[in-house]
Amino acid sequence: MGTSDDPLTSIPVHSTTVKLLQRLKSGDQNWDEFLLSAFEDLLPPETVHELDRRELEEKSRSFAVMGQSLSRRASRSRAGRTR
Repeated sequence: MGTSDDPLTSIPVHSTTVKLLQRLKSGDQNWDEFLLSAFEDLLPPETVHELDRRELEEKSRSFAVMGQSLSRRASRSRAGRTR
């Protein structure tokens, strides 16, 4: 569910909260999947529809893969500024 049009964010939380959530998250879930599944009963129908659309139209990637992509893009951006 990640594309260059949908950048990653950083949400500040206490380290104890992260540790708790890491124990609840299964190893094969990325954080998007984990958080969305945790709240799926609370999501409005239009949000569920949009998520379903994204799942069909966009390739889901892990945060590790998305991070690598962002690092490469940042490197290219820095290289372009030095010219």
